[in-house]
Amino acid sequence: MNDRQNAKRNMYQSTLDTCVKYENTYVHVPVFVETVNEFRNSLDVIDKEAQRQVGTTSKGTSLTKNELEVKMVQTAVTVAGLMSVYAFRTKNNDLLVKTNINKNALYHLPDAEAIFTVRDLAAEMQRYAGELETYGVDASLRNELEEAITGFQASLAQPRDVIVEKKQYTGNLAKAFAEADSILYDSLDKLIVRFKTSAPAFYTDYQNARNLIVQGARKKGGKDGDKLVEI
Repeated sequence: MNDRQNAKRNMYQSTLDTCVKYENTYVHVPVFVETVNEFRNSLDVIDKEAQRQVGTTSKGTSLTKNELEVKMVQTAVTVAGLMSVYAFRTKNNDLLVKTNINKNALYHLPDAEAIFTVRDLAAEMQRYAGELETYGVDASLRNELEEAITGFQASLAQPRDVIVEKKQYTGNLAKAFAEADSILYDSLDKLIVRFKTSAPAFYTDYQNARNLIVQGARKKGGKDGDKLVEI
């Protein structure tokens, strides 16, 4: 949520708390009870969407692209070194060329080309899997390389996925705020008028709660500070 939304969410809570405080005053008015419950539910929706929005941020930073790249490069260099020994001993010159991979070269390649190079190595690794077992390229190491490639490739798409997902939750959050506003403007603000005379304390506290405090704004005709915006 942005600052404006946080301020509005605080106002919503203050308004709801006021309604709960005076529940006995309107308990005999079913439509008021129903509207307060709708408003409470709308706040739950806002909180859930806000939590999902925050979750996408932590998801985007849980695994860094650099960490996954290092894992892929280190594993690939290890496998290439073992395979080059096999290629040299068996006089397999084609394989010897393909296993001529070093760390610095991989790091300087564009991401897509680095993945292609390591995938080519992995294909050769699978091709000679039986012969390479005695050289230390066992099933565990083969799986490690495959997972490292997959992990790094996924990290390239992750930021885009996170942005799209966060945009979705941001949109959902805006709709949830609009729903809460509608309940206030179209229902509660009109229903509260019934108690202006019969329960003036409830009416006054409700109106006070409905003032949105925007931190750092300029008061009308005053100095910098908090601005009370009645909505």
